Amino acid sequence: MVKIYKFSLSLALMVFSMGMAFGQYTVTGVVTDDRTGESLIGASVLVRNTTRGTVADIDGRFSISFDSNEGATLVISSLGYLSQTFSVSPTNNNLQVSLREDATNLEEVVITGLASTVKRSNLANAVSSVSARELTGTTTIQTTDGALYGKVAGATIRSNGGAPGGGVSIQLRGISSLIGASQPLIILDGVYINNSFQQTGRAAVTGAGANTQDDGANRLADINPADIESIEILKGPSAAAIYGTRANAGVIIITTKRGAEGRTKVSLSQDIGFATPLRLLGVDDWSEEKINFFFTTEARRATELERFRQGTRIDYEDFFYNNTALLSNTRLNISGGNNKTKFFLSGNITSEDGTVRNTGFDRYSIRANVDHQLSDRIKLGFSSNYIQSNTDRGFTGNQNNSGASIGYSIAYVPNYFDLRPNANGDYPINPYFAENPVAVTDHGINNSEVNRFVQAFNMDIDLIKTNNSFLRANVAGGLDYLQNSTMVYLPEFLQYQRGQANPGDLYVGRQESFNTNFQAALVYNWNLGQVNMNSQAGIVRLDFNNSALFNRGRGLVAGQTNLKQANIQEIVIDEKTMVQEAGVFLQQEANFDDKIVGTVGVRWDKSTLNGDYQKFYAFPRASLAVNIANFDFWDVPAINQLKPRIAYGETAGPVAFGNVFTPLPASSIGGMLGSVVGTQVGNTNIFPETATELEFGLDMAFLSNRIALEATYYIKNTQNNIQNLNLSPATGLSSTPSNQAELQNKGIELGLSATVVDNANFKWFSRVLYWQNRLNMTYLGIPTYTQGAFGSGLGTFLYAQGYSPTTIVGTPADASVPGGFTIWGDGQPKFNMSMFNSFNILKNLELSIMTEWRQGGENINLTSFLSDSGGTTPGWFDDDNGDGIPNGRQRPPAPFNNAARWVQDASFIKIREVGLYYTVPKTTLNNMFGNALENVRLGVSGNNLFLFTDYFGYDPETSTFGARSVDNNVDIAPYPTPRRIFFHINLDF
Repeated sequence: MVKIYKFSLSLALMVFSMGMAFGQYTVTGVVTDDRTGESLIGASVLVRNTTRGTVADIDGRFSISFDSNEGATLVISSLGYLSQTFSVSPTNNNLQVSLREDATNLEEVVITGLASTVKRSNLANAVSSVSARELTGTTTIQTTDGALYGKVAGATIRSNGGAPGGGVSIQLRGISSLIGASQPLIILDGVYINNSFQQTGRAAVTGAGANTQDDGANRLADINPADIESIEILKGPSAAAIYGTRANAGVIIITTKRGAEGRTKVSLSQDIGFATPLRLLGVDDWSEEKINFFFTTEARRATELERFRQGTRIDYEDFFYNNTALLSNTRLNISGGNNKTKFFLSGNITSEDGTVRNTGFDRYSIRANVDHQLSDRIKLGFSSNYIQSNTDRGFTGNQNNSGASIGYSIAYVPNYFDLRPNANGDYPINPYFAENPVAVTDHGINNSEVNRFVQAFNMDIDLIKTNNSFLRANVAGGLDYLQNSTMVYLPEFLQYQRGQANPGDLYVGRQESFNTNFQAALVYNWNLGQVNMNSQAGIVRLDFNNSALFNRGRGLVAGQTNLKQANIQEIVIDEKTMVQEAGVFLQQEANFDDKIVGTVGVRWDKSTLNGDYQKFYAFPRASLAVNIANFDFWDVPAINQLKPRIAYGETAGPVAFGNVFTPLPASSIGGMLGSVVGTQVGNTNIFPETATELEFGLDMAFLSNRIALEATYYIKNTQNNIQNLNLSPATGLSSTPSNQAELQNKGIELGLSATVVDNANFKWFSRVLYWQNRLNMTYLGIPTYTQGAFGSGLGTFLYAQGYSPTTIVGTPADASVPGGFTIWGDGQPKFNMSMFNSFNILKNLELSIMTEWRQGGENINLTSFLSDSGGTTPGWFDDDNGDGIPNGRQRPPAPFNNAARWVQDASFIKIREVGLYYTVPKTTLNNMFGNALENVRLGVSGNNLFLFTDYFGYDPETSTFGARSVDNNVDIAPYPTPRRIFFHINLDF
C-alpha cells in the first residue's frame, strides 16, 4: 500500500509540473521594415487590452512571456509604420513581423491635451501634424514658423518681409481678435514660450509710427527647426479647449527630438548655400520727354535735363537688393542611451547674410534632452536649450520724412542720378528725398541681440499598475527666459540728420521676459468591459513677467553710440508687467475597441488680466468619432477607414494688459512733476474674448491606407471682442475698452494623400491640401467705423455689422455702404491649396517638391503708390489708352485716381520647396570606410524658387503690418523675399 501511495504521489506531482509547464509560454520574434528589411529598433509590442508590453532591441528582436496557456493578441507598432495585430498561443509563438511605412500617418500618436495622446485614426478633431521630415526634410528653412508654409490646412501665414531673422505671423481658421494679433499659443516641450513681435525702435526713429511697423522678428525665430521631432496644430476651440484662456487663436505644440535606446549615434550636417531676390520689379527709364512732363517748372526741368545728359544710369533696385547672400548651417547631434537613460544633444550654428548689404542673421544653439528611468515607477525628462542670436535687419518698410527706408527713398530717385559716394567717401545730397539711402545702408544700424534659455521638465510616476489598469501622476512645467537688446542708430552725418537741431539719433532698448508654467495631473486608465477609459484631472499655473526699457539720445557726438554722448537724453519706455493665471481641468476619454471614441472635458481658468481676477471661466469640450470600418459588419475591403466625427469646444483670448486700469501718465505742470489721469478709462467689468467652435469631419482610407481623405467643416464664433467705446466729451474722457463685437469664421479643410506607386525601385507619395475661410462680423455694439492702413484715399478697412473686418474700402464715396466708402476688395483669400510630391527612385535617390496656390484676397499695395509718385514704376510713362496721360498718372479703374488703384489681387502660385537627395549605399560605405560611417546623404535644395503672380510687388505674402490681425495685407517697400539654394551633406557615424 505504501508503494502504491508513493507511486500515486509521484505521478500526481509529475502531472502537476507538466501542467505548470504547459500553462506558460514565451513569444519571440523580430520586427523589420517591409521595404528595406532593416531591423526596427524600439518597435512596440503590446498585449491588447492590457498594460503589458515590451520593445524590440537593437536587432529588432523581442520576447514576451505569458503566465497561462491561453491565447492572446499582440499589437506591434513603430513610429512611422502601420501597426499589425497577431494572435499568439503556445503553438504559435515565433513571429516574423514586417511593418509597412505609414504614408498617411494614421498610426501616429498625436498630442491632444495637457496629459493625453491619441492615435490619429481615433482622433475626433482635425489636428494637423508636421513631422521632422516634413518640416526640414526637403530644404533648410531659417525659422520654424517659416517652415510651416503650405503644410497646415487652415493656416494663413504672412511675413513682414524677407529680412534675415524671421518675422512671420500665423492665423489659424481666420481672425480670432480684432485688436490682438490672432497668434496661436506656442508650447515647446511643455513650456509656454514667448513668441511676441518685440519692438526695436526702428519705426520711432524713422517716423513710421507705432511699433507694429518696426519690421521686427517674432521670437519663434530663436528655435532651431532641426531640433524638432514633430509639431501638432490644434486649430480651433474644439481641439484646444483644454488650454483655456490662451487658446482662442489655436495652439501649436512643438516636441523636440529625444534619445532612443541603443548605441550612441553621431550625426554631422553641413548646409552651404546662397540667396538672391525671388522677384524684382524693375524701374522705369527716363527720357527728356518724360522729364519735361514730370517736372513742372522750367528751372527744375533744366536742372534735371543736365543731370540726365551726364549719362549715368543706375538701377537702384538692383543696386540695393540684388546681392548674393551666403548661407551656412552647421549641426551636430549626438543621441543614444540604454534602458535607464536616454539622451539627445545638439549644437547648431546658423550664419546667413541678407541680400541687402550689411544685413544678416547669426544663431548659436545648444540643446540637451535627457530621459532617465529613476526606478520602475518613476521616469524623469529634462529639456534644456540655450540660444544666442544676432540680427541686422537694415532699413526697409515705412518711414515718415526721415528717409530711413531704402524702398521708400529709391521710389523717388530717377536712375540717372548717382547716390553713391565719391572717391573721398562723401555721399551726395539726395535732391529727390529726405535721405541718401546708400549712406543709410552703409552706416545705419538696426540690430537685435537675443539671449534665451528654455528649460522643460517632466516626471511620470506610476502609482498603481495592474494588467488592466494604471494610475499615473504627471508633473511638468518649465521656464522661458528671454533677453533682447536692440539698437537703432542713424549717425549725425546723414543727410536728414544734418538738417535737425540735434543731429544723430540713437534708440537703445532692453526687453526681458521670464515666463514659468507648472502643471500636475492624475491619469487613470482602466477598462470597462471592452471600453478603455482614460480619466484625467489636473491643475495649471502660469506666470508671465515682462519688462522693457527704451532710451533715446539725439544730438550725438560724432561717431558715438553711447547715450551719455547725446545732447538730448530721453527715457521713451519704462514698463514692467506681471500676469498670473491658474486653471483646473477634467477630461474623460472612452474608447470602445477603436470603434467608438468619445471625449468630454472642461477647464476653468482665472487671470489677473480680467476685470474680476478671482472669477473662474469655464471652457468645456466634447467630441465623438466612430470608426465604422472597424465594426465586424463592415465588409468593404477597399475602404479600411470610414470615420465620421464631431467636436465642440470653447476657449478664450486674454484681455490686453492694462485694460482694467486707468493709466496715469507723467506730466509737468508749473515745473512740478507728477501724474495726470489718462483720457482712456479702465474697465473693471471687462472679461476675456471667448470663442465657441462646432466641427464636423469625415476621414476615410482606401486600399490598405494607400489613399487617405480628411474633410472638415467648422463654424467658429468669437464673442465679447474688445473694442474702444467712445465716451461723452462731457466726461473729460475719450474712451474705455469694452466687450462690444462678435465674429464668425466658417471654413472647409480638405486633405487627400496617396501612395500612388509603391514598388521596390520606385515610390511616389502625393498630398494635396485645400482650405478656405469666410469671416463675418455678426455684431458690433459701437457705431460703424473704418480703421487701418493709411486712410480712405489709399484704402482702409470697414468695421461694420454684417461685413468682414477685412473688407477694404476707400474713395470715392458710396452712401449705400456703411461707413460711406466704396468696397474695393477683401484681405481674406478665396482659398488656399498646396501640393507635395515625393519620389523615391532606386531606393537611394529622393526628389521632393512642394507647391502652394493662394487664390484671391487683395493687398493694399502702397509700394506702387510710392513708385508712381516718384515716376519710377516700370511703364510709368506708357499711355495704354492713348489719351495723352501716362499710366502712372491715371491708374484704373475709372473714375481714375481713387483708392482702388492700390488694391490689387494678391493671388499667386509659388514653388515653395524642392529637394533632391542621394543616400550612398551601405555596401559602398563599407567598402570605402569600413564601419566608420553608417550613412552619407548628399543633396541640393531650394526654398521660394519660383513665383507666378500678377501682383505688382516683391511678394504678395509680405506686409508692413504682418503681426496685426486685420490689416496684415498692407505692402510698403518691404525687404524683398529671398530665393534660397542649398547644398547638403549629412554624415552619420
